Amino acid sequence: MNHWRFWRLYFTLLSIVVHIFCYDILLGRWFGSSTIRRWVRLARRFRRLAIDLGGVPIKLGQFLSVRVDVLPAPVTAILADLRDQVPPVDFAHIIPVFAAAWGQRYDDVMEDFNTTPVAAASLGQVYKARRRDDQRLVAIKVLRPGIHTVITTDLAAVQAIVRLIKNYPLIRQRADLQRIFDEFALVLRQELDYRIEANNNATLAGFLDQMPRVALPVIHPDLSNRDVLVMDWVDGISPDNGEALTAAGIDRKAVAAQLLDIFFTQCFVHGTFHADPHPGNLLIVPKGNGDWTLTLLDLGAVAHVPAPLQKHLRAGVIAMVGNDVPRLIQAFDDLGMILPEADRDDIQRVLRRVLTDVFDRSIADLRTIDVKSIAYDTRDVMLTLPFQLPQDVVYLGRALGLLSGVVTMLDPEINFFRAAQPLAQRWLKDGQGSLIDGAIKLGRQLIGLPQRLDGVLNQLEQGQLRVDMRRIERQLQRMETTQRRRDMLIVALVLVVGYMVWR
Repeated sequence: MNHWRFWRLYFTLLSIVVHIFCYDILLGRWFGSSTIRRWVRLARRFRRLAIDLGGVPIKLGQFLSVRVDVLPAPVTAILADLRDQVPPVDFAHIIPVFAAAWGQRYDDVMEDFNTTPVAAASLGQVYKARRRDDQRLVAIKVLRPGIHTVITTDLAAVQAIVRLIKNYPLIRQRADLQRIFDEFALVLRQELDYRIEANNNATLAGFLDQMPRVALPVIHPDLSNRDVLVMDWVDGISPDNGEALTAAGIDRKAVAAQLLDIFFTQCFVHGTFHADPHPGNLLIVPKGNGDWTLTLLDLGAVAHVPAPLQKHLRAGVIAMVGNDVPRLIQAFDDLGMILPEADRDDIQRVLRRVLTDVFDRSIADLRTIDVKSIAYDTRDVMLTLPFQLPQDVVYLGRALGLLSGVVTMLDPEINFFRAAQPLAQRWLKDGQGSLIDGAIKLGRQLIGLPQRLDGVLNQLEQGQLRVDMRRIERQLQRMETTQRRRDMLIVALVLVVGYMVWR
């Protein structure tokens, strides 16, 4: 393990955690006006670290750089070049990797070999060449020498941060941070074996080949192994290159809609999905006359959705598309996202308030929402944070975050609820049993409604309608306990930092 690298990454991550906790959580009321300026400074610091170190910091920076739907534009702009401008390894260090993989010199196998990489990423880099035997133009992915040691060191640093914060009560009761880290580490290590990527390519091709305008690169198994992956070369346009797409006559809104359809089909129908859909892993290939094909690259990170989870997620999408808050809460419950002691009536009120403001808005319109008004109306529920993060949706949530950023780049006016309607309608058409069950439940609710309403009116008439003061008292106690826990955490963080610096 590289100890210098470990401590540099550890202290940088720790300082960011402490900064956000202090200024954005504990003292957010007083420092809210300086949020963007502070985050820009943090983004610049992290970018310098990522460029210097590579590895896991690059992965994290790539994810954050496309969250244009969440992070301020100045922050994503600073991190944007981490997607395709990672400093490459000198070619002299790559030559032995080719010799070990092919059993001969690289120029005996390839011709027209461009020794300057066309792309450099956190784990490997890509070269362009032509096979000598059949003259096919190929892309050659090769792992960075020593990358296994780099990733081991980075994961150790992140693990140290996880150990520090995973038992904070507000985190512990909502997410198993250790399991999340373990899953992240497993998937990352799988990306260090190109044989797994070749297998993932074959798996996705089994159903994506049936979809229009979708393609996967053709793998050359005779020249591929753990450290080297050879595939057909694909020329295309990145989703974040709007000018090139417009010049090619490609409808960016159509690409955005197709990308959503592809991803939802992977996740909610087939249960296997590309878990790293950032712009560097997507290419729009012009076919002439405005026609195009979307090619998915870098299938090293592929995750799976178990069948029961697919069912609950589909129900959640259908509920959101239909603006059906009770069904949405039921889907959240089935997914295990709501804490057992949470008040479902309060959550329903919050979701109804939020959906009222966001349902008919595009991504661009969301910036005009009165966030302060929503926060004020929902503060009693949000302070108790009645939600938890199921382990099975961690990678799905990350992939949806990446996808949301890419789709927004392509079509800032897109409305995700409307975009998902055709897919939800197909699910409903294919699942008549679900409609019958829903109709039965709705009928039971309507039958019981007059009786419940009559009871409430009688209580009101007789002066017997009471406010549950115990519930309000419990909420106040939870708020007080939360504040005490936050105070204790900041003291602990300060002590840890002081100890590490002294040591």
